[in-house]
Amino acid sequence: MTAPDDTRWTVRVVWEPRWRALARRFGGWRRRRKKRDIDAGDVVDSAMRIDDAATSGSGGGNGDGFDLGDAVIVVVVVFLAVIVAAALFWWVLLPLLLIVVDLMIVLVLLVATIAGRVLFRRPWTVEATAANGEKVVTEVVGWRAALRRRDEIAESLRRGQRPVEVLSPAR
Repeated sequence: MTAPDDTRWTVRVVWEPRWRALARRFGGWRRRRKKRDIDAGDVVDSAMRIDDAATSGSGGGNGDGFDLGDAVIVVVVVFLAVIVAAALFWWVLLPLLLIVVDLMIVLVLLVATIAGRVLFRRPWTVEATAANGEKVVTEVVGWRAALRRRDEIAESLRRGQRPVEVLSPAR
């Protein structure tokens, strides 16, 4: 939308949360994470130990088992089955699982957002931003009221009037 003085304005209802408020409320996790001492030495030490019991067992048999040809075939078939199962999991099952998890997260966030906006009457932010960086912000309770306020601001800009910053009273 362009005002009579050729200033280009964008008027919209903002969906995004107020990041500064969220950062103040939930931003302390970074400080806590840096203070936590992670001791990776224990993991490396236990991984470096090799148990000799696995390599010191006797290899003898009493002749009742498979012969060498049957053992090789069984090992090859098991190896191929593991490779096919891993490929099937990696290229089919894992992507499907991730899509389902993503959809569930989106649905939960959508329900929480709607509940927050509707039940708790959280105001919508109507924002008019000029091309030169000038910004006018208005908070309005109710979706339809926010759309009406957006249209009012756009119409006042078309007529050449600068929109007045009207913030709703504190909740």
